[in-house]
Parts: sequence; C-alpha cells; structure tokens
Amino acid sequence: MKPEVNLYVSAVFPDGQIIPVGRLLSRNLTRPAAYEGFFKYSPAYLAHPLAYPIDPVHLPLAETIFEAGNRETGIHAVFDDSLPDAWGRHILARKGGLEQTRYAPAHLLGVLQGAGLGRLLFSEREKAPALQEVSIDFADITEAIDEAGQLEGSIDIATGDLRHLLACGSSAGGARPKVLTRHGGDFWIAKFASRKDIHPDLSVALEETGLTLAGMAGLTVPAFKRQSVGGRGVLLVRRFDITQESGRNALVSFRTLIGVEDQYSVAYSNLAEMVRRFSFQPQLDLELLYRQMIVNVLLVNTDDHLQNFAMLHTEQGWCLSPTYDIVPNIYQTEQILLINGKHTGLRFVDILLEGQNFGLSRHRSKQVLLDVLTRISTAWQGVFTACHVPEAHTGRLKTHIHQGLERMKSDAAT
Repeated sequence: MKPEVNLYVSAVFPDGQIIPVGRLLSRNLTRPAAYEGFFKYSPAYLAHPLAYPIDPVHLPLAETIFEAGNRETGIHAVFDDSLPDAWGRHILARKGGLEQTRYAPAHLLGVLQGAGLGRLLFSEREKAPALQEVSIDFADITEAIDEAGQLEGSIDIATGDLRHLLACGSSAGGARPKVLTRHGGDFWIAKFASRKDIHPDLSVALEETGLTLAGMAGLTVPAFKRQSVGGRGVLLVRRFDITQESGRNALVSFRTLIGVEDQYSVAYSNLAEMVRRFSFQPQLDLELLYRQMIVNVLLVNTDDHLQNFAMLHTEQGWCLSPTYDIVPNIYQTEQILLINGKHTGLRFVDILLEGQNFGLSRHRSKQVLLDVLTRISTAWQGVFTACHVPEAHTGRLKTHIHQGLERMKSDAAT
C-alpha cells in the first residue's frame, strides 16, 4: 500500500467543461487512524469565473491549505462523497487490486479517477482524466445481478468472475447491491434485492412505494421505474447528477456539510440551517425539507441518516437535491435525526415546533403538515397494494403507519 497519495482534482461542469480545481494529499497511510489529509485550490481555479467552493462549509474559496480533520479517512468529507457506498467500495477495491491490502479512501479515489458520481475527477497526473461513463447496458443487468449474488455468497469469488460489476461501479449511500446502468437513453441507478433479504421483492417494492408516495406528497423525486429481470424486481432511479449536456451537477451530502460523527445528535433543523445559508432558493428548499421530514415520519422511513440528504450544485448554485432513498422500514421505528429533541413518540406538535425551528411560521408549518397528512392518509394503502408490497413481511409496518396517521389526525383535531 502506498503510504502517500497525491491527486489532482478536477470538476466537470454542467456544460461538460472540465476545469482543474486543486490538489489533494493524503499521507501517513500505513498507520490506521493516524491518516493526514490536505487540500489546496489552484490559483487558476480561484480566479476562474465558474469557481465555487466544492464544500461551502469546510472548503471555502481561499488560497490556503485545508487540513482534513478526520484521521480515520485522511481526506475531506466532500471527497469521500465521491466514493461509492460500502457495497461499491469493495468492488472498487477489487478493480484496483487493493482488496488484499489495508487501503485508505485516498487509494480508492486513485482507482475511481473519472468514474464516480457527481462532479469531481481525480488523477495522479496534472492533466485531468477524461470523464468515464461506466454504466453498463441494461441488457447486461442479469449478469451483474448474478455476480452480485455470487459475491454476497462468497467473498472468495475470483475478481475475474465479476466482470460486469467491475465495469459499472456503484452509487453513493447505503450498503445494498446496486449498479449504474443505461436504459432508454438515460442513466440510472439500478437497485435489486440482496440474497440475504427475507423476500426477493421486498426492498424494491418498499422503495417504489416510498418514492411514489413522496411524489404524491409534493416532494421532488427523480424519475423511477420498476422492471422485472429474470423474475426478480429491479428498481431504476434516474441519476440527477448528469445534465442534458452530458456534464455533471455537484453533490455534497449533509454528512459533509454538518461534519459531525454522531448523527443521532443532529436535528432536522440543523439541515435547515445549511439550506438557509447556501441555497439559492432557500424558502422553497426549506419547505421541501420540512415536507420530506413529515413524509419520513408518516411512512416510518427511519433510515434518515445524513447521507440520505444532499445539496446539488447546478448552474444556478446550491439547492436541495431531489428526494431519494425513501424506504418504509420494517425493522426500526425510531428516526435517526431529531425532531423537537425526540427520536420517537412524535406527535403533531413536535412536527410543528421543528418546522418553526426551520424558520417557518407556525401557520405555514401547520398548513404543510395537514397537506402531507391528507395526501398520505388517502393514498398509502392503495399504493402499497399497487406496488405489490409483500403482505407476509409488512404487517407490523402497516400497523405502525396506520397508528401514526390516526394519532396525527387526532392531534390535529384537538
């Protein structure tokens, strides 16, 4: 393993233009938990008319050397956002021949080069790498699913037997099998069941249900569609980092923006503070974030950790990204993020008070809450049925949703 990784960082802008951004150094990589990381913008980037801070909180536009505070990763969190999830990191390590060594995130960035999600590219040479579109054709998705199942079944499977997984990479967030694919002229994230799931269609059906209801509740959701491949469900979610000009929008997670280790200490209103500070349309985005918080509570989407929220940098500037990973949870009923200081036992008044912590008026908070409550209450059972959510494994979840909705409606009436 290299004890030091020195990378040039570039950015792909929405029009496809690639602009050098700066230098990233990660060192001391033979000593776990003692990694050191540094980043410096190039003078040319700072003077460029399109320059923007790639992390507006921790990497403002300035001619200085920024030190990464996390000795576990040795890189700034915005670069960690470029890497795939736990599932994809293993695939990436395999691709770079690193799986038999103790590798650091910076080593994975060197393997990633120009093939990640979002805007940033990485290269050991000063010349920026070409943007690599690694999505496989949807016609090959069966092979990728089969390879994923083999890998889940045995970590000892030969790397040469993972040809399709190695070719297409993976997406950020979560830890479930997924690949990048081309279908119908668009680029998608394809999500499918793990062989460890209790039902082969459960995760796909629940996420389809969650995204459908989120859209009905007034949230902006990416295009999605469910396909059947060899009798197995696959959910395709269209990528929103790719522009119509084949350029890229930037993505930065709220984990990066807020920069805390203990996500259970973070409230939704802390996310709202970031929206107020950096969004070019703060009022719209604050209401969308508030609406998403309500949807998460009503649908028991309790995997609401900070990587499941992001801001998007487009030609207009920073804004809240479309909603993603809305999956009713059959196992956990406590929210990860705090709402009025609580993770569970949430009532109508808790939602209202957190909305006021967002900076919304009590009147507007109540309007939005009642609107979402009405939409979800009237639609959720029909959507569960239409999406063929397996009955045998979701009885308790449906009871929790029903009881939560009835409790909210009762509170609203008093």
